[in-house]
Amino acid sequence: MSLFNEHEAEKHPAYNDSLQQAVKMAAGGTAATIYFDGTAISVRSAFAPKVAHAAIVCVAQLWDDKTVQLRFAGARSEWVKL
Repeated sequence: MSLFNEHEAEKHPAYNDSLQQAVKMAAGGTAATIYFDGTAISVRSAFAPKVAHAAIVCVAQLWDDKTVQLRFAGARSEWVKL
């Protein structure tokens, strides 16, 4: 995802909720992908088909038993303690 699109996704009213949902999924053992199509944000299993005409904003994966890694474009990561 380009940096421009990532900044647009961050402005979406459901952006923070999508991060929380992705963290919950990853904490439960299912890696999650957040997509943004310019209008809507979607959270799906990382193994589900890609959302058509949408860019990946973030991938959430269980890092260890107490941490979820959120991976963004540009090799930027954030870690969420469970």
